[in-house]
Amino acid sequence: MTDMGLLAVVATFTFLLLATFIIFFFILFQRRQLQNRQEKAALHAQYQQEILQSQLEIQNQTLQHISGELHDNIGQLLSVARLQLNMLEDEETATPTQIREVNDVIDKTIHELRALSKSLDGDFVKDFGLMESLSHELQRIRATSKYQTEIITEGEPYRLEGQKEIVLFRVVQEILNNTLKHAAAKNINVTLHYEPTQFTLTVQDDGKGFDIGKVMGREMTESGAGLRNIKRRTELIGGNCHLESTLGIGTKIRLQLPVVS
Repeated sequence: MTDMGLLAVVATFTFLLLATFIIFFFILFQRRQLQNRQEKAALHAQYQQEILQSQLEIQNQTLQHISGELHDNIGQLLSVARLQLNMLEDEETATPTQIREVNDVIDKTIHELRALSKSLDGDFVKDFGLMESLSHELQRIRATSKYQTEIITEGEPYRLEGQKEIVLFRVVQEILNNTLKHAAAKNINVTLHYEPTQFTLTVQDDGKGFDIGKVMGREMTESGAGLRNIKRRTELIGGNCHLESTLGIGTKIRLQLPVVS
């Protein structure tokens, strides 16, 4: 074989080898692209499922609240109004004071029903925003007369993307429920800190506190997943969750989300 023939064979082999590598890497690139698209689709599906789950949990929480309010508060007010009206029926004339007392009870009942009508609105968070929704939630807790609650805003308020607010509201609801069940707190504060590139929400109580490591370890072996669920949902909407708790002092949970302009 001549030198030219040998050179042609080597060139052909090199070309085939290079073509093989190019095809291999192209196929590998295509597979990785497909895998990335599948992962993004799975994350999107998980996100949408989490949104739906959060909405269902908010509705369930709302219905439980409404049921309790109808039974304990509005039902009691109507019973008082009926009792006062029955007393007026037994008297020949009603004094202005008696009539005013009945009117006051009826006015309070109407006010309570209007407040409940807001809770019945399934799009409350979407329509009124996170701040007002949390104010309504804290007002409901404060109305029990067992807790002092406060909502604090820092910076210039703005709306987050609607679905993120729904998930975030449900996360705070879960935090507040855990506080009411386990913390034995007297004061609950929620702070909304607005920055141009970051939104921070902090829930703080003065309860008995807990050992974070022990609680997280117990959740790994039990069906309950309160803290892990809070962390997972916050991370799902692109944020992070930081917990601080000291025995005998209280608990602080800080949720941070980047703001995309």
